[in-house]
Amino acid sequence: MKALSLLLAASLAVSALAADLASLAPAGPNIPGREFSAADLGVFPGGAEPVTVALQKAIDHVAAAGGGKLVLAPGEYRVGPLRLASRLDLHLSAGVLLKLLSRGQNYPADASRYASLLGAEGASDIRVSGPGRIDGRGEEWWRAFRAKELALRRPQLIQLEQCERVELSGFTSVNPPNTHVALRLCREVTIRDVTLEAPDDSPNTDGLNLSGKNYLIERCRISTGDDNIVVLTHAAKGWAPPVCENFVIRDCELGFGHGLSIGSYTGGGIRGLLAERVTFDATTSGIRLKSDRDRGGLVEDLVYRDITMRGVKSPVFISSYYPKEPKSPALDPARSLAAKTPRWKNILIENLRATGAENSLILWGLPEQPLENIVIRDVRIASKRGAKFYHAGNLAATDVLLETGARPAQDFFPAPPDSAASLPSR
Repeated sequence: MKALSLLLAASLAVSALAADLASLAPAGPNIPGREFSAADLGVFPGGAEPVTVALQKAIDHVAAAGGGKLVLAPGEYRVGPLRLASRLDLHLSAGVLLKLLSRGQNYPADASRYASLLGAEGASDIRVSGPGRIDGRGEEWWRAFRAKELALRRPQLIQLEQCERVELSGFTSVNPPNTHVALRLCREVTIRDVTLEAPDDSPNTDGLNLSGKNYLIERCRISTGDDNIVVLTHAAKGWAPPVCENFVIRDCELGFGHGLSIGSYTGGGIRGLLAERVTFDATTSGIRLKSDRDRGGLVEDLVYRDITMRGVKSPVFISSYYPKEPKSPALDPARSLAAKTPRWKNILIENLRATGAENSLILWGLPEQPLENIVIRDVRIASKRGAKFYHAGNLAATDVLLETGARPAQDFFPAPPDSAASLPSR
């Protein structure tokens, strides 16, 4: 009875948090209304030579004037790394194509990585708007990576660190050498109506790689070679935990990729995520929470609702073992709790429909730290394999149907105290 009361309280608390998050409206960028023509500032499309220097001078000119909207006229621009500025809207008009320089064109790098295409650190009031396109020309970078020819990390297309009031909207990004968009410890972020695409076998081409506070992501279409969307954080740096909090992801379409993920680095703490009306089509995973004993922290108050999945390999996969689970939960003895022990707490999954799955529910905690307060309701999953509940802790399920021909349909470790702990299956 006590466990049931705790679960009920957790469910009510997380539902209340979801209601608060549903109205989240991050502060938008404060950018002056004046407009600048890139052509008037000496930036022209169509030439064989890169326009990196000219475009950077145009960005700097807008910044020196106090900010505004820098508009690129239709055409192809060959560019290398650019530094964005505060109070800047870099607008890619219809017909604009930003094309990343090839790897062989003396591509700039520091001691650890090749520079990102669009970057900023410690800036505020930044917008990158569409409907133009960005082409990362990643194929040559992927080949070099697979051949182990690269000693440095490949370029990301957009990389912002510790920036505030950021908006990404309307544009399409394809074939990044590495991640499409990496926002580290940013705050007040809106990402909407963005399309991110790369082949399903392209290495490390995450769509959105995020950490920070107050994010709204809506109406995005993402098909790529790694996590479609991932929230992660190392141990806190400069901010008191939880470093990451308040993420809303709604009305998005996720194609191939590794799903809507948290982790594997969760050491800084993550609190408050609402994902609603999200469609998954042929992703490797759907709802994916991953960490390990050397990179974990507290992740709590997550709500996933109104979710549709088609042909997703693993619709719900929560694991405290990354990158690989043991062959059997019985083979891993409990260890002492530590600061980096993964901890998953207060998770609500409701109104989920999954068809054509390979796996069912996989909830796999640690023997020393089982999952805490997992609530699943109004869920239907049709899968080839049965469900796994390993150190799944206190789990409450109502109106759940797991359709599978596998036997056993559900595997528990340790064994549940009575048969009532099983979920309906057929």
